[in-house]
Amino acid sequence: MTAPWGPLVRQGSQALLEGRFGECERLAAEAARLGPDEPAPGLLAAFACREQGRAAEAEILVRRLLAGHPDVDEAQALLGAVLADLGRDGEARRQLDLLEGWLGSAAATALAAEIANTLDSFEHAETLYGPLEGRAGAVAGCHGSVDRHLGLVCHVLGRWDDAERHFRVALDVNRAAGAPVLVAHTGRHLSALLRARGADGDWERAVELLARAAAIYRRLEIDRLAEEAEVVLRRSQVFTTHDDPATSAANVFRRTPSGWELIYGDRRAVVGDLAGLGHIAALLAAAGRPVHVVDLVDRVEDAPGDQVAAEYRSRLDELGGQLTATDPVAAALARAEGDVLAAELSVLTASASASSAGDGARRLVALRIRSSLERLDDVLPALAHHLRRSVRTGTFCIYEPERPERWRMGS
Repeated sequence: MTAPWGPLVRQGSQALLEGRFGECERLAAEAARLGPDEPAPGLLAAFACREQGRAAEAEILVRRLLAGHPDVDEAQALLGAVLADLGRDGEARRQLDLLEGWLGSAAATALAAEIANTLDSFEHAETLYGPLEGRAGAVAGCHGSVDRHLGLVCHVLGRWDDAERHFRVALDVNRAAGAPVLVAHTGRHLSALLRARGADGDWERAVELLARAAAIYRRLEIDRLAEEAEVVLRRSQVFTTHDDPATSAANVFRRTPSGWELIYGDRRAVVGDLAGLGHIAALLAAAGRPVHVVDLVDRVEDAPGDQVAAEYRSRLDELGGQLTATDPVAAALARAEGDVLAAELSVLTASASASSAGDGARRLVALRIRSSLERLDDVLPALAHHLRRSVRTGTFCIYEPERPERWRMGS
C-alpha cells in the first residue's frame, strides 16, 4: 500500500522542478503532517529553501532532519551543499570527506559533485567521476539530469570539452522536463566553463547563457543567484550602450499612436500600449526621484480592490494561455507566476474591504511592470534586464540605474 505522504512528496517534487516554491513547501508540510517520522518530506522542504537561495534556513531544516535520520546519505550530502553555499568551505570539505565511500543514491552523489565543484576539489571530483559516469543519461530526482553533475566534476578535472558535452545534454534533458530552475543552473555552469576555456566564440555564448539564467532567476525571485549572474554580466558590459554616457546616443522610450517605440543599445522595437510601460516611462522621466504609486495610476482610488483584482484575473487568464506553450520551460514559468498571483489574489479578495488606495496602487503597479518586462524579454531582452535591475517598486517607486543612462522620452 502506498504511504499517504508519498503522492504529496511526488507532487511537491514536481512543483519544485517547475519553480513553484510556495506549492512545494505547502505539499512538503502536508506530507510531514501525514508522515512525521519520514525523512522525505523534510528533505523536500530543505531542497525548496536551498533552491530559493535561503541557505541558512535550509541548514536548520536539514540538521533537524539529520538529528533523527543520521544515516540518510542524501541529507548528509545536502548539508554539505548548503555549507558550501554559505561559504563555510572548511565545514563543507569535512562533510564531503565524511561522505566518501558512503554515497549510495544518485541524488547524494549529485549533491557531492556540487560540493566538489564549489570547493574546486580535484581529488573529490576524481573520486566522484566514476560513480557519476555510470549514471550518465539518468535523472536524479529534484536534481535533474546527472549529466549536469558530470559536467561539474569534468570542469574541476580540466576536461573542458567533456564538461561542455555533458552540460549540453543536461540542458536538453532539463528543458524537456520543464524545469526552469535546473535549466538556469545548467546554463550558469556552462557559462562558467566557456568563460574559463576561452576558445573562439566562448565568451559570446557564455554571456548569452548567463543572461538567460539571470532572467529565469529574476522571474522566480531567486535573487541571490540573479545578483551573482548580473555581477558577471555587468563586467562584460553587454547590457550597456557605450562606456561614456556623456557622449553616447540617447536611448528612446516614447509613446506613439500605436504603442511605444523603444530603443536600447543598437536594437529597436515597437510594442503595444501596455500600462506597465507607462509607469516605467514616468519613473525614467523622474530621473532618480521617488514617485508614490498613487501618482502612477489613474482612478484607482475609487475601487482599489476591484480594479486590482480584475487585473490580477486578466493576467491569470493570460498566463493560462501560456500553459500549453510548446516550450515546457515557458509553460512552467507561467504556472509558477500563476501560483504566486493566485495566492495574492486570494489574500486581496479576503481583505478587499480593508484595502486602501495606496495598497491597491502598489499591487497594481508591481503587477503591470512585471508583466511588461516579461513582454520585453521577447523583443528587447537587454532593456528588460536593465529595467529589472534598475526599477524598484513599492509604496514609492524609483528608477536607479547603476550607471547614468540617457533617455529621449518625447517626439
